[in-house]
This record gives sequence, structure tokens and C-alpha cells, in this order.
Amino acid sequence: MEHYEKKISFLGENIQTIRKHRGMKQQELADKIGINMQSLSKIERGVNYPTFDTLEKIMDVLGVTPNELLSGEWKYIDHTEPYIMDIIKREQDFNVSLDYLSENEFFNDEKECRFYMETKLIQYIHNYITNEVTELEELMEIKQLIQRQKIERMMKVHKEMRGLDRYREQPKEYKYHDPYDDWIFRQLADIDSRNNIPDTSPQLDFDETDYEDYLKEKWNRGL
Repeated sequence: MEHYEKKISFLGENIQTIRKHRGMKQQELADKIGINMQSLSKIERGVNYPTFDTLEKIMDVLGVTPNELLSGEWKYIDHTEPYIMDIIKREQDFNVSLDYLSENEFFNDEKECRFYMETKLIQYIHNYITNEVTELEELMEIKQLIQRQKIERMMKVHKEMRGLDRYREQPKEYKYHDPYDDWIFRQLADIDSRNNIPDTSPQLDFDETDYEDYLKEKWNRGL
């Protein structure tokens, strides 16, 4: 009994801590769970305990489990560790599944496997860069990674050309079998379509309607 009372003594304090962590005012939480602010204040101060029905509503609104509210003092770091371990596991599962795709008997040939892998990688990248929590600074970092990758791929082709000019033969480890095939270099350099690097002319292409929708979406998310 004493152990239970010690655990539940943190209940009100945990509700208050998590509510503030969620950026929620006391009145807002009270309205959402259907009680007045004075009653919620007494719960958070440990004067009163919530009914089971009220506790269920609190957990639902705050997005927490009974264990998080009742198993001692709620700490930010303890709360985030399970999420970190989960994402590491799922990221590694994704990496391993890609590594072993070529051994999957579903595919008829290597082309089918490569197509599937490219589709999944594009989906993975698209999901990340379109995620609502991806910040401008992160997009700039991704842009730098892409620029570096493009230049490195072009330099590999150029290196192979230089090697062939000098030694008249092609080392086995080179990726490109025909570096003088102009199509390869033109694709990497985006010489023909010139669509890979967008124009930045806000005077011509700034869309006020899209911007208004963007502001509404951020407002709805409370950002």
C-alpha cells in the first residue's frame, strides 16, 4: 500500500509536467477532459485524485500511458529513450532488408530487384524531406549532401576518362563501362533538361495561395 501511495503521489505533478511539456495551458486541458480548471488544479497539486473516467481522458489528451503517469517522477530523458531505441531498430531493419533484397526469390532478375530497391529508397527520402517536422536547416544540409554526391559522381566519370586517355585501358573497379558515352555525363550534369536545379525567381513564381495554405497548416499544427 505504501509503495502504491508513493507512486501515485507523483500523479498530479506528472500531469502538470507533461501538460507543460505539450505546450498546453491548464484551462485548455480542463476543457478537453470536461472538468473545470479549479478541479484540474487540485489534481495537479495532489489535493484530489481524478476519477477513473477523468484519468482516462487525461491520458488520451496528453498521449501518455498509465505507466508513464503512475511509475514515479516523469522525466524527459526517460520518456524519449524508448522512442530512440525503437527508431534505431526500425532503421536497422530497413538497412538489413535492403542488403538482403538481392537474395529474395520473389524477383525474376536483378533489374526487378533494383527497381524495387530504388522505389523504396525514393519513398524513404521523400517521406523524410516532406515530414512536417523537417526544418529548413535540415533541408539545407540535405541539399549540401546532394550537391556533394552529384559532384563526386561526375568526378568519377571524369577520372575514368582521364585514365583511359593515359593508359588506354579501363581498370576493373570502374563503375562506368563506357565513360565516353556522352549520355551518362549529360545526365549527371543535367545539361539537357536543366530541371534538377530549380530557378529561384520569387518575383515570377511565388504563389500566394500556396503560402496561405502553408500558414494555415502551420497554424493548425500549433507551430
